[in-house]
Amino acid sequence: MTMTIQIKNLAKTYSGDGVATTALRDVNLTLHHKEFTAIVGPSGSGKSTLLQLIGTLDVPTAGTIFYDDVDVSKLRGNALADFRFAQIGFIFQHFHLLPTLTALENVMSPLFPRKVGYDKKGRAQELLDWVGLSHKQNALPSQLSGGEQQRVAIARALVNRPKWLLADEPTGNLDSNNGEMVFQLLRKYQQEHGSGIVFVTHDEHLAGRTDRRIEMRDGSMIADTMRVSS
Repeated sequence: MTMTIQIKNLAKTYSGDGVATTALRDVNLTLHHKEFTAIVGPSGSGKSTLLQLIGTLDVPTAGTIFYDDVDVSKLRGNALADFRFAQIGFIFQHFHLLPTLTALENVMSPLFPRKVGYDKKGRAQELLDWVGLSHKQNALPSQLSGGEQQRVAIARALVNRPKWLLADEPTGNLDSNNGEMVFQLLRKYQQEHGSGIVFVTHDEHLAGRTDRRIEMRDGSMIADTMRVSS
């Protein structure tokens, strides 16, 4: 089980039309298993770029990311896909459910091409029940509310029993009640399974209730604060 993610001198620059844009500069950070970490900052601060790099969805221009002793920048092809499947679950702001699949099929979708040592349908049904949507397993995304779609997306992210859960603005398209429900599900999963959670958000109220708050601005990390338990 991966216990830490070590980020060293991380930078990301995008080039286009002869113009280079620095999205991330010289970030040094260690993330710990069993910790719920919020990353906050204004739009364009680099927080989503950082999350994409941590999740191996993009590659850095400079610097390294280690999951314990594994340098993920050196993984390619099937090795990278297998590592991502074993280690990481993703939740996105816009849900990204497949419109022609039912809720149950969407939760199962990461497992379709893989051999696993458990019943795929049973695992998906278990998770839909855990997020309170067992009665919606045959519904298409178009038949679900935004909050319900995000709960299906959470179940999908958890179907492979990830060691790390990366959430990019998961409450950004939801009202406050549904946003609170999503936050509570993430917290519940972390407490029950000990997974590390990295939670990008604009919501300072939710960020203030996580274990750790990292603030980004202009591509740099400007604050790293641990919450003091009362």
